Amino acid sequence: MKTFKKVIIPVTASALLLGACGNSATDSKEDTIISSKAGDVKVEDVMNKMGDEQVANTSFSILLNKLLADKYKDKIDTKDIDKEVEKEQKQYGGKDQFESMLKQQKMSLSDYKEQKKLQSYQKALLNDKVDISDKEIKESTKKGSHILIKVKENKDDKEGLSDKDAKAKAEKIQKQVSENPDKFGEIAKKESMDKSSAKKDGSLGYVIKGQMEKDFEKALFKLKEGDVSKVVKTDYGYHIIKADKENDFDKEKGKLKSQLIQQKVQKSPKLLTDAYKELLDEYKVDYKDRDIKKAIEDSILDPDKIKQQQQQQQQQQAMQQGGAGMTSGQ
Repeated sequence: MKTFKKVIIPVTASALLLGACGNSATDSKEDTIISSKAGDVKVEDVMNKMGDEQVANTSFSILLNKLLADKYKDKIDTKDIDKEVEKEQKQYGGKDQFESMLKQQKMSLSDYKEQKKLQSYQKALLNDKVDISDKEIKESTKKGSHILIKVKENKDDKEGLSDKDAKAKAEKIQKQVSENPDKFGEIAKKESMDKSSAKKDGSLGYVIKGQMEKDFEKALFKLKEGDVSKVVKTDYGYHIIKADKENDFDKEKGKLKSQLIQQKVQKSPKLLTDAYKELLDEYKVDYKDRDIKKAIEDSILDPDKIKQQQQQQQQQQAMQQGGAGMTSGQ
């Protein structure tokens, strides 16, 4: 299934670089951050040392946090965030272990909660700016379950079966569930080699178009509620798929909308950059420095640059996965 770099910069400098209103666009570089008998440290010194793009990323991150918090603080329930964090703490073995993990990332629990808040604010911004109807959510999602019989990836794979045996077993199971669709969950729990979904009677929850392999997705979206597919082959093995009742759609559609928005933004970063630009205009943001303004416009607010960065990240991930495959194959 299918950020800004965190760089420490004095708050004084960030406030000088990006203000709510200002005078000339070049004076800020001459402002002093620290003075001493040996000489002063000016904004220009910091910028030259760090580079315009790093300063721009950090400054914009600080600014964005302030703007979003001001706009959405009354719309985000911090109690819900606290509950989410408590749930995550349990998953990681308790509060102490969770905080220890955060320390390794040089982050405190309060920092983490602030980060979660910012993510909620960003979701709220995109929910406001990207229009998705209930009809589109309904057409783009489907609730389903599956039973997977894996095919061996290689001769050392002890879990999967040969292609012939996997297909034969899947066809036998498909016949069982077709005759007894009400027992799909029971059979999935016993037979499915997808351990994660098997624990939940084979449930995958809501699947969004574009998340799964094409053949799997095509089969699922063709099914009516309660229907079971024929055996479907993917790179993972052989699947028997069931379309589940969507009686919780109204409860889940908010989450599904957020996921669809994220998917849209990945395909078209202009949705995100336009949302940022409208927010900056709304708050009458005035850049104190031309170089920083240019760096922000050429990186953070340039959809083509974001798309390019996404492609580079995907290439790096593909190379890493390929390297891991070569290593395991030796």
